[in-house]
Amino acid sequence: MRPTPARILRRRVAQLDAAADLTEDTDARLRHFTSVMTAWTEPEMTALTEGPAILAPSEVEEADETADSCLLLGRLARDEECLVRGPLDRARQHWIGTGPHELMPHRRPAPDREHFTAPGGDSGPPSTKPFHLGLYTSTARRDGPGMWRMFLDLGSSLHPRPWQTWELPVAAPAADVLCIGGAGDWAAFVGRYPLVRGDDVYPDWAKIARDFAGVHMTLRAIVAAQGFRIPVTDGLAAAPFWDIESVLWLRWSFSTPRLVEITPPDARP
Repeated sequence: MRPTPARILRRRVAQLDAAADLTEDTDARLRHFTSVMTAWTEPEMTALTEGPAILAPSEVEEADETADSCLLLGRLARDEECLVRGPLDRARQHWIGTGPHELMPHRRPAPDREHFTAPGGDSGPPSTKPFHLGLYTSTARRDGPGMWRMFLDLGSSLHPRPWQTWELPVAAPAADVLCIGGAGDWAAFVGRYPLVRGDDVYPDWAKIARDFAGVHMTLRAIVAAQGFRIPVTDGLAAAPFWDIESVLWLRWSFSTPRLVEITPPDARP
């Protein structure tokens, strides 16, 4: 018997709340969140549901309520509400440059406005989390790294060292950032900016860039929406897989970047 979306979400929350000690420091909680949610991949969701996982319109509010029942998110919100629900903390945005990879040989170690790629008239290949345009930041802890760095610490051959962590202060006061705070927000967002490809509906990033400088995916939205397709006016919104709190910047909105840290290549064989 296929698990229902409600059962899947309860299982997800149970994994998040299975941290050895939810009273540990915020870094430990964020690392646990990262390790759990990066395992909720598209193949995992497809295998679990024996096909696409769909949240019916009547289930979207319940998905957000299930996310609200997550003890881990509740503890995180006490210290870092901006990560869980927003609004974005514009003073603590970090971008990390990683070493080149054979699939991405033209990576640059520092953020560079000259090579910043924002969408024009074409959004490019449809995606719920595009990597061919803009740039991504995550919110740094007040006394530690952000979640993007925690993701890298889990290990990935696609992101070899050295890692260069840059602080990107948001300088443009009029840089509007759209906050995605839950499954309902994600469905409304895709429905407002639809890019239809067959039965799938993706965000039209070129149109979004006309209205917003960036899109902020919060932890609450990731818990509630990751891996689920949701009906919208033009079809089924493609399932998002963001894993960690992030902002996709569609316009350059920063003052001078500041290098915070260089993590050298791993010397181990």
